[in-house]
Amino acid sequence: MLDWIFGIIIILCLVGIGYIVVGKFAQLSNLDLENLPAEKINRKKKEIISKRIDEKRKKLSAFSARWLTPLVKLWGKLQLRFRIYVGQVGRLLWHEQSGQKVVKVSKTPENDGHVKQLIGEGERYLSEKNYDLAEEKFIAAIKADNRAADAYRGLGDTYFAKKSIEEARETYRFVLQIEPDDDSVLVKLADIAESQGDVEEAIQYYQQAITINDNLSPRFARLAELLLKVEEPNVARESVMSALELEPENPKYLDLSTEIAILCRDKAWAMDVLRRLTLVNPANHKLADLKQRIETM
Repeated sequence: MLDWIFGIIIILCLVGIGYIVVGKFAQLSNLDLENLPAEKINRKKKEIISKRIDEKRKKLSAFSARWLTPLVKLWGKLQLRFRIYVGQVGRLLWHEQSGQKVVKVSKTPENDGHVKQLIGEGERYLSEKNYDLAEEKFIAAIKADNRAADAYRGLGDTYFAKKSIEEARETYRFVLQIEPDDDSVLVKLADIAESQGDVEEAIQYYQQAITINDNLSPRFARLAELLLKVEEPNVARESVMSALELEPENPKYLDLSTEIAILCRDKAWAMDVLRRLTLVNPANHKLADLKQRIETM
């Protein structure tokens, strides 16, 4: 009898425990885990980390677009220029070696006359825009005398006229190896650099040319214009003043000086050069505008 009673009690306890467990499982199944404080914290951490990763990715992409992409393009250009340079040096070396062979056996007054004749013919063909024949004559002169600077100049001028810019550049540079003080070649190299968009290199060549020969006002004026392109009005001022010392009444230089004086905020100098410009070129249509700009300084 007691066994039955204990059995019934045990069964009732198990039923009660089962009821409690099932109830708890039901509560857990209905529990919104997303809204638990710990889950919210973890989810927030993940969001922050993901946001930081995304920001770093965007910054890296921006850095790549700003710096790495231009560097890759620049490297490509440098490789191209190097290949062109190697080809031109090889060609010039061939000219030099060919010329050396001739020089060793025929460095005579007759040969000098022959070289001058070839150069003269090349210059004539160049003036007639017969560039292929001009190139042929200048190269023939170089073969006869590998130190004939005039032949290299003519060859460089021919390449430049043909718009073979890299060939012209390397030929002019070769001239400077023969005659380092050739200021006219430095100016030509400056013009090539400017045509290729390298204003700072053009400025350097003009400065070298002026150091060798400071008696040509157009060079000072052109240097001043280039300096304005790189936003150096104070340095441009010194250059244009040198041009005016050589040609005090040149209207172009006075006009340029007025512009530079305004950029330098030098009202007294601006009024002086404007007065001089008015005297030498009263028909200049910019006078009224320049005067107004000076008055508002």
